[in-house]
Amino acid sequence: MKQNHNRRQYRVALGLFCVFSLVETESYAAPAEIASRTANVGGVQLHYLTAGKGPAVLLFHGYTQTSRMWRPIIPLLSEKFTVIAVDLPGIGDSSIPADNKADMITAANQIHDLVRSLKIDKARAVGHDIGLMVAYAYAAQFPGETEKLACRDCL
Repeated sequence: MKQNHNRRQYRVALGLFCVFSLVETESYAAPAEIASRTANVGGVQLHYLTAGKGPAVLLFHGYTQTSRMWRPIIPLLSEKFTVIAVDLPGIGDSSIPADNKADMITAANQIHDLVRSLKIDKARAVGHDIGLMVAYAYAAQFPGETEKLACRDCL
């Protein structure tokens, strides 16, 4: 089971590397560490991991996972991008919305509020598994603020 999990992470990392290595050639310094932060947006406390400098990349985790699933690839991406890996609302260290509204469009709106609070105007969105539904909802609602969209389902 662990071998399949590692193989899946490797495939996700390789796929993301291929997608993003083709779009940016400018290099940025890698951060010393991945920062864990929280923000209150729209009455929801969102936990996220962040690292790097450059154009923004939003990472949306899969089912039964959290932002921590992205830890193996964050250092690689953070060499060229500002990486923001969010715990979806109601999952991980993010709070459950007070109104119990936990659909994909609402989650995308809450994450958009987080992105705006970080003074980010445009971002690339990457969704894995159930996170691809939130990434798609994000891109569909905010097409002028979404530079690229990458969706990756389970293998």
